[in-house]
Amino acid sequence: MPKLYSWRNFWIFWGGGMALFVYLIISGGALETIVAPNGILDHQGAATAERVNAIQQSWTAAGVLDIARWGMIADLVFITLYMSGGIIGGRLIWQRGKSPALKKLGLLCVLSYFLFGLSDYVETLCQLVQLVREQGSDIFAATAALAKPVKTISWIVGTVAMIAALVWRWSETRA
Repeated sequence: MPKLYSWRNFWIFWGGGMALFVYLIISGGALETIVAPNGILDHQGAATAERVNAIQQSWTAAGVLDIARWGMIADLVFITLYMSGGIIGGRLIWQRGKSPALKKLGLLCVLSYFLFGLSDYVETLCQLVQLVREQGSDIFAATAALAKPVKTISWIVGTVAMIAALVWRWSETRA
């Protein structure tokens, strides 16, 4: 197995992704305005250019447009770390698990984290393009809004599956 697929790298990528996720949640409060009470989440779910423009104008008025840009760039780093860690961990469990069910859970992790990364990249890049251009786009807004539920479900499935697989693997290696 290539050196990329190691438990050390899993913990660096997956743990680093989790740490960055916590940071993004904590720092996201700066983007909450009257127009976007849920901050970046409102931007992710804005399905029209008109709504995106209203949110971005509220961020400009509040002086936090640069924070939004940097937050989306940090989100791209988070996606890369968390997706990579999930795929690495899932592959390790899939290939090294003792029971067939645990191996399937590892494969579920690989697939969930891949789908999470793909959908979150689509969503975040669509948002970032609109933010950099300082102009909403119906196509980009609708694409980001469509990607959001796929991203959310695959993130939940991948995270729960990974935690379950890690506990299961730990119990197998302790037996």
